[in-house]
Amino acid sequence: MAAPTPTIPLATNFSTLNNHRYFANHPTVQLIHHCANAAHLKQIHAQMLRAGLFFDPFSASKLIHSFLFTEFSSLPYAHKLFDQIPHPNLYSWNVLIRAYASSLQPINCMSLFVRLLHDGREKPNKFTYPFVIKASAKLADLQLGKGIHGMVIKEGLSSDLFVSNCLINLYAECRCLDMSARVFSSMPERDVVSWNSMINGLAQNDCVDEALDFFRRMEGEGIDPNDVTMVGVLSACGKKLDLKFGRWLHSYIEKNGITLSLILGNAVLDMYTKCGSMNDARKFFDSMVEKDIISWTTMLAGYARLGDFPAARDLFDSLPSKDIATWNALISAYEQSGNPKDAIATFNELQLSKDAKPDEVTLVSTLSACSQLGAMELGVGSMCTLRRKA
Repeated sequence: MAAPTPTIPLATNFSTLNNHRYFANHPTVQLIHHCANAAHLKQIHAQMLRAGLFFDPFSASKLIHSFLFTEFSSLPYAHKLFDQIPHPNLYSWNVLIRAYASSLQPINCMSLFVRLLHDGREKPNKFTYPFVIKASAKLADLQLGKGIHGMVIKEGLSSDLFVSNCLINLYAECRCLDMSARVFSSMPERDVVSWNSMINGLAQNDCVDEALDFFRRMEGEGIDPNDVTMVGVLSACGKKLDLKFGRWLHSYIEKNGITLSLILGNAVLDMYTKCGSMNDARKFFDSMVEKDIISWTTMLAGYARLGDFPAARDLFDSLPSKDIATWNALISAYEQSGNPKDAIATFNELQLSKDAKPDEVTLVSTLSACSQLGAMELGVGSMCTLRRKA
């Protein structure tokens, strides 16, 4: 007969529990690593409450981490657990801040950070600030970002590599590239992420010459680029419409053995289509071991951009599966190139198919095509159809 799980008296000496992992080897705490689903974790939560383990910040933080970073995660439930801890340790604060920074509600990350400043028994550290900065970047709030940056400087963390890399990205997201460059220049050490943050930030903000210049500087300083680097450089090249340099970049990737991930493959494809070389694009497309809907849609948009609608239609018909993005790409291509009848015909085909349901993007393109033909009645009918399917 198995020995019963010992009941632990409610602890009162919280400082002792904070300073020692007293319950690290407790049988209930050990079970956390073996949970197969959320129901099991909730059972452990109940056992921990009965045993008084939630008065131990270390044990509680392990349970919160499991509710945040497993395949059966639940951010709302984890937050409820956090609020039950009498005195959460900094690790518990940090994992919850991290989860909110990556969520669709980054403002909740900032709210939690403010709570930490007022209620926490420990000060934010170098593991806290990167996620707070990430949340500021997602909010694209420059003034908030500058305030967090000031706190980083005050706490003596401005030389931390990870924190600085996040600050570069923050200012790029806020379109404040001068500040990105200042942070980059002031760093006592830089890694490939530092360079990538600058290159991608410049490329995303259409500073293509500056992005390509950073790539050359990176090479000159002996920093080996990776697939993330090349995605940014290819994006800049595509915006610059420099096919010759784009071909060189493609060759550079192959010669240097840079991992050709699906994301990088799609970036190569996008560069060729934007530079107007559909022959290069098709050759590369056909050689891709892995393709996704972005690959197909990029090719489709490339043919349409050049007005090669027979090729676009052939490619569309050969799609193994069609989602609404590919239908929208074809409808929009017809509409924007002055072929409203083909746009409406494709819309009608979509309605008869079982591949996908029209969405708001479909509606905009179809109504625009109707207006080009002066077919107001058809446009009203299309809108009613979409409302019924919504």
